[in-house]
Amino acid sequence: MKLGIRPERITPGHPEQNGQHERMHLTLKQECCHPAAATPTAQQARFDSFRRVYNHERPHQALGLQPPAQHYHHSPRSYPVALADPAYVDAEVRRVRSNGEIKWRGRFVFLSEALTGETVGIREAALGYEVYFGPILLGYLYPGQERLVRPERPRARANV
Repeated sequence: MKLGIRPERITPGHPEQNGQHERMHLTLKQECCHPAAATPTAQQARFDSFRRVYNHERPHQALGLQPPAQHYHHSPRSYPVALADPAYVDAEVRRVRSNGEIKWRGRFVFLSEALTGETVGIREAALGYEVYFGPILLGYLYPGQERLVRPERPRARANV
């Protein structure tokens, strides 16, 4: 998300909305995980072999029965050494602590350990506050509560 890549989410319980990805996972599980290898090193070797076959040998129907590696090219964009924190307009900014919490209005509120070290923006809303990571609405903080209330389905907001 810090690179401007926006996640696309499917409706929970509707894998048909992401059929190609789900099909790849089925193939991965069938070829690598039933049964699992005896050691982590052996399991990693299975994954490495799967990746090589899937990308360099296995024909893909959508690619005219050619393997994906024949169509791959490096991105012209370079990957930055350091990623800048998201910019927040008209929002209070908090940095997420190592335990996934922020301090808000004298209380600690758990957001996610996945956001450790990241900044979030908090904006006033109709009944409380909206919490964003970049343009992604993470949830709501309501007065008197010490927890983040997640939206039904995460959504992005323009100009955050």
